[in-house]
Formats: sequence, C-alpha cells, structure tokens
Amino acid sequence: MPVMKKNNDLKGNRVVHGDNQLQSTGAEQSQATVDEENQKKQAAREAVQNGSKAAGAAVGASLGGGAGAKIGAKVGDAIGKSRLGQHIGNRLAENPFAREALAKANNSGVIDAANKVVDATSTPNGGVGQASESQGHSRSHFPSKPNFLEDDKENSKNKSFGSFEGIFSGKVAVKVGVLSFAVGFLFIIVILMVIAQGSGVISSYDDAFGVSAATGGMTGGVDYVSSDPEAQDFFERVRDIKNSFQSQGKTFDPVYISAVYVVLNQHGAKLSYEDMSDAVITEIATAMFTGNNFSEEVFKQNLINTIFPKYLPNKSQQTYENMVNEVYDYYDSYFSLIGATASSCASLGSCVYEIKGFYINNRGNVANSMSITDLQVRLMECGSPYGNGTYGVAIDQPTVPFEDYVAGVAYAEIGEGAPDEALKAQMVAARSYALARPTAMGNALGKKLEQENGQWVLQISSCVADQVFCNINEGCSYMGGGDGQGGIVRSGIVDGAIRTKSALPSDHKLRTIANSVQGEVLVNDQGYIISAAYLSDEQKKFKELANQGLNYKQILLQVYNSGSRNYGATDIEKMSCNNGSGNGCNSTGSTGPYAGWKQGDPAWATITIGNTSLTIGGVGCLVTSVSMLIAKSGVAVNVDGDFNPGSFVQKLNQVGGFQGANFVWGSVDKVAPNFQFVGKYYVLGQSQQQKLSTLQNLLAQGYYVVAEVKGETGSHWVAVDGINDSTVLMMDPASQSTSMWQQYNWVNTSQYAYFKVI
Repeated sequence: MPVMKKNNDLKGNRVVHGDNQLQSTGAEQSQATVDEENQKKQAAREAVQNGSKAAGAAVGASLGGGAGAKIGAKVGDAIGKSRLGQHIGNRLAENPFAREALAKANNSGVIDAANKVVDATSTPNGGVGQASESQGHSRSHFPSKPNFLEDDKENSKNKSFGSFEGIFSGKVAVKVGVLSFAVGFLFIIVILMVIAQGSGVISSYDDAFGVSAATGGMTGGVDYVSSDPEAQDFFERVRDIKNSFQSQGKTFDPVYISAVYVVLNQHGAKLSYEDMSDAVITEIATAMFTGNNFSEEVFKQNLINTIFPKYLPNKSQQTYENMVNEVYDYYDSYFSLIGATASSCASLGSCVYEIKGFYINNRGNVANSMSITDLQVRLMECGSPYGNGTYGVAIDQPTVPFEDYVAGVAYAEIGEGAPDEALKAQMVAARSYALARPTAMGNALGKKLEQENGQWVLQISSCVADQVFCNINEGCSYMGGGDGQGGIVRSGIVDGAIRTKSALPSDHKLRTIANSVQGEVLVNDQGYIISAAYLSDEQKKFKELANQGLNYKQILLQVYNSGSRNYGATDIEKMSCNNGSGNGCNSTGSTGPYAGWKQGDPAWATITIGNTSLTIGGVGCLVTSVSMLIAKSGVAVNVDGDFNPGSFVQKLNQVGGFQGANFVWGSVDKVAPNFQFVGKYYVLGQSQQQKLSTLQNLLAQGYYVVAEVKGETGSHWVAVDGINDSTVLMMDPASQSTSMWQQYNWVNTSQYAYFKVI
C-alpha cells in the first residue's frame, strides 16, 4: 500500500485523486461496447508483455544458447511488466490499428511458436563439478553460484567484466524460423528492449546484481562482475556491513541498500560510489530496524523523515513518500527480474519419524526400528582428506532442529536458486540420506542416531564427507582446509572465514518449499528408508528433470532407479509433523493460495475501483484483505470464474460496492451471501494488551477480522489470520510478513472490522 498523507475524511480504501481519470466515450455507448473495447486493450497489453518475454528468450538463445534463452526470457518478461512496458502497452492499446496487429500476433500462435523454438534449443543449466565416492564417504558439493569451493580472485581473472557471464558468450545456438510476421513483431519488441535499456530499466539493476553477488545473495544464477573498481568496492562495503549487522543478530537484504542509492540518484542526489561510505551504508541499514527486528514500516518512515531529507533537502513530503514507493518497486522488480519473488512466509517444525529400517546400497534392507521425536542434529568436524578437523569431534555450536538442518543442506548443496521441484527433491534425498547415514557407516567416524538422556540426536559431519549444511537463520562460514573442496562449515558469520553465505529472509521461498515437503522420505516397496546418496551428477539431474517439467517425486524415482543409483525406490512417505515458528514468521497461519494474494499482482492490479480511475494495485488493500478472508472461510460466492481480488472488485463494481473509491461494508454479502459484515471496533489509543484482548475476543467468537494498521501514518488494511501466544498473524496484501505487530507498530492499529459466516 503506498505511503500517503493522513486524511481523516476517508474510510476504507484510501482515495488518491490522480491526473489519469477515465474519460467517458459518450453517453450513448453501451456497457457491452465498453467491455469489448477494454478487452481489446487488455489483449494488446498482454501481447506486449508476452512478446517481450518471447523476444528476450529468442535474443538470449541466439547469443548464449539455453542459458541465454532463460535469462533473456526473464529480462524480456521484466520489461513487459515494467512501468515502461506497461506504458508502451497502454499507448499501443489506445491505437486501434496497433491494437488489432498486436492482438493478431498474440492470438495467431506466433509467440507460442517462438517460445517453442526457444524451448527446443534450450538446455538445462548444468550442475557443479564431478565428484567421486571413496573411503565410504558419499561426497556432495556446494552449488556453483555462489560457490564456497572456488577461488574467487583467481576465477575473476577470466570473467568478462561489466557483463552477465554466460549470456553473451558462446556460439549462436538457434535460428528462429517462424513466420515472417513473427520476426517483424519480435524485432519491434527487441527495439523496445533497447529503448528500455537506454532508459535504465535494465542497467539500473547493476547495483542490485552487484551487492547480491558480493554478499552471497540471490542473482538468479547470473554471475555479475563490474569493471568499475569503485563500484566493486561499494559492493564489498555493503557485504562487510551486512556481516557486521548479522554478527549482532540483525539480518537485512542488501538489495535495499542499492535500491535507496539508485532512487536517491534518480532524484538528483548525485551520490558516487565513493560517497556510499561505511557510515552511509550503516546509516541506511540501521534505519531498517526496531531493536534487532527488521520492520518495513519503520524503514519507510525513517527514509521519509531522515534519510531522504538528509541527501535531498527541501523536497515535499509527497516527494519523499513517492520515493519510498520507488525503493520498494525497485526491490520487488529486481527479484521479479531474476525469477525469485519470495512466496508467503513459512517456518519449520518437527516430526515424529516412525522408522522400520534402511535400504543401504550393496547391503539391502537393514532393520533398525526407531520412533524418533524432536530430533536434533549435532554438527561434527571432518578429518582428512575432507577437512582439517577430527572425526568424532563436535563443532562447538548448538544443535540444530532436524527439519531446519534439511533446509540448510538444500541451501548449501543445490542452492536457493535451483528450480522448486529440484529443491524439493534435494530436501527429500538429504533427509533420507541423513537418517540412514549412521546405519550405513556402522556408527564409524562419529556418526550416530540415538537418544542422549531422552533426547534424540543425529551426529553428522558438516562437510562434503557427509553433507554440507548452511544455517538458513544464521548464514554460514567456510573455514577452509581439507582437499580444497569442502573443509569445515560453521553456522553464522565467523571472523577469519574464507567465504560466507548470508541468512535467508524470513519470507524466502526456500522456507516455503521446505515446509511443503516437511518429514518426507524416500522408501522402497517394503517401507525401508533409502540411503539416497548423491554426487554433483545427481544434483545436476535434479535440475535437468525439474526444467523438463517433472515433479520432485518423479525426479527421485527416476534418479534412484537408474544407473549406479538403482536402489528400488517406489514412493515418498510423509511422517507425522507439526509446524513451528521462527525468525519472525509463523506457518500456523493459513497456507492456501489466498494467503499470498497481493494487491499489486499484475493479474488484477490495474482493475479500477468504483467509478474512479483508482486501481486495486494503488488503493486496494482493504478489498484484497476482505477477499482473503472470504476465500479462507470457504463460503460460496457470486462471481464469474475464479474468486480473487480482481473478480471480487469487478462484482462489487456491479452491485454498488463502492462510493467513489470507498468500500461499502454492507455490500459484501451481495458477492458472498453467507459472509456478512457485523461492525467495527475503534482501538486507537488503547494499550497493546487491550488491542490484543479485543482481537482475541473477536476471533474466539468465530469472527473474521481485518485490521487497519497505519492509523497515524496513513490507511492500510490487513487480514488477521490468527493469534499465536501474543503474536498476531496476518495476511498482508502489501508485504510478505506474517507478523502484524512486527511489521507495523502496534500503536498505529486503529480499528478492527469484523464479519461472520451465516
């Protein structure tokens, strides 16, 4: 929800009077004609978006093969969905001749044909280098990007500076042989891409790629290097500050630093890379926190009140508020560009493992009946040749919950940038392997799985001798030693580390994926857990098969029933698990698709509200929140097609659901007859405990509640999703956070509106 000045005359969705009001086409024009016109315009806009993606893929493929096609498609897609792309689409959509041409291109199969040509020439990304098994160890590897196991300085000598490695290198791999019209159309889109590049749409993300690469963050598999030493020094300063904060228990995404830097300069701050000193970076990072907790709301207000006025004095309040929106647009657009938009928050819990035994390669089924509850992992040192420690000696760090351990292995081994289904396959394989490892090794070299004073503990080495683990909540540090491939990896950012990886944000998609396959193990037809050993070859296969469209179960059954891994895998068995909480989010809230609805989703962001030109993306936080609760309740609805914020608003528009752009509360049951508005509680000025008690009472009576959370700074509504202890869980249409009072200061919660199912 955009940050706006308070207006006490408005209730519900914030009304902002813009310059782009919809103009009437004449009193005689029928609604059907208007609908037809709008459909044609929408088709034209979609054609620009789809064409941009296809064009990007085609150009990328022609210059860099399959890898180029993949990145090119992402770039093209990002351009099509960018403000520039939307502007181009809107302008073309207003021209009836251009509109018809674009619609024909979109509907004739031209773009599909181009995409198929690209698909046919694309090859999945390869995995990491070969490894071999020896001395009873199943060796596994860190992902290639970022890679703890490479010498960064040496490798940098061979990189093409100032470019995205792999996109513009290699031989021409494809010749697009589709209809001549398609070539012409794609050529137009390529020109639009060039215009976009010249306008800074792509190049402005150089700094986001730079800080992400330097800090071990997400780059979508792109290796980014800069030819500007001052830029590189800036990226490394961001890395050092991030590590310093993390050592204090504070985690932030460094892309926010680059976003603030870019937006300040777009508004005339004229900051050089040298100007972005340690002190300046620290100042911006400090603005993100309340105590040790990152807060989007605190960050926004500090930008408006402190950071922006310091570097751009004498600007209007509205300018600073608009700049905040631009910072978050930049942040979201970068992750959209690399195809890594975070999904709804998930935290990990624990499982009860009812184990019959294990299938061990060359030994068959080995009976080992166990019922394991609350399993903890003790990370062990590695001895020669894989580490400079001693087998059987514990690393001097606390134990790790087993499900967190499995997620951390996937983070380290295959990498957070792997396809979703490959990540799931890696997690199931890692879990199965870890449980079977002590039995497979006969408890040698410090491996064991047994109870200690009533507590189940798994001991396993944190190196390539067993599995590499990187703590998703603390990050990790490679300490060196051994054969140069692994060495010992410790949790957290440790002084003297050769390389580090950052903690993952609480709303990172890897957490969601880990939660979706929690407690799952690979078994044979007799129910024995398979010791699913893997090398880089298997990890590469996980990615290849995922890119071919296989799901994780299909991937695992193919990999562990072929070649040297012909282990007789037949199924995936899920243990009895419960969800936990951690790192500021809690997955005991809703997990349905509606929990991830955002007002800015391109599927409905441009749908107008009432008889105004205002849109769901701009002011639709309330209606999006209410739609989430309707979906959560499961009541029947009167809409055409699928129910979502878009179809909800479209129906409300038909039944008088808005006065101007203000939501008419009592209109809800005209869309969902069994979902009825009851009333409101005004709580601004109450204590936190009073607000919590009021909310608890409402939820205890079975009401569905939306809360206004910016009563003193601007209107914003969220859907309340439950209470866990004193944590108010929410579904927020404007952020990935699920903790209402961590994200928004409890002081500003002004009112609750509540509904009941009848």
